[in-house]
Amino acid sequence: MKPVLSQPPEIWVLLIVLMIPYAGNGLAQVPGEVGGMDRLEQQAENAIANGDPEGAALSIGKAALMAKLLAQKEEHQQTRMLYQAEETLFRGQEQGYRAFALFERAGGQPPASKGVCQYLSHAAEKVKQSQNDLKALADFTNELLRDRQQRHIGKTQEWERLLQGLEQDLSC
Repeated sequence: MKPVLSQPPEIWVLLIVLMIPYAGNGLAQVPGEVGGMDRLEQQAENAIANGDPEGAALSIGKAALMAKLLAQKEEHQQTRMLYQAEETLFRGQEQGYRAFALFERAGGQPPASKGVCQYLSHAAEKVKQSQNDLKALADFTNELLRDRQQRHIGKTQEWERLLQGLEQDLSC
């Protein structure tokens, strides 16, 4: 099995640089189900920073499931739409992490397999959909929800650049 850190350094640098702003941002202090979802999101970021794309995919997939459950329970339409957009973002991230895990299992050398490229393509579609949905929401009067919306818009923009770069680097 090939060591994880033997991947091209630009891929790791890009992934780590994108995750640093979200590490330690106080999300773990949010109580309840939203806090649980945020902790899963943080676990995914920690896993990828530690070179574990499969663990990252698992954690962010659980966060997506929690976002879906929160959306189903939410009575306020705009907040429900926020959770739905978060679910879409998390599913896009999950696809991206799965692409990277598959790429590593296949030897970690470009060109990437068709399956890796399909995962990246699906991830890009989900991230773009989430970005559009988040931007379409009216501004929240609740500061916490507004901050959450803005944070995830920023994350969609970073993931959009990341996925484009990966598609190029992996010759998709």
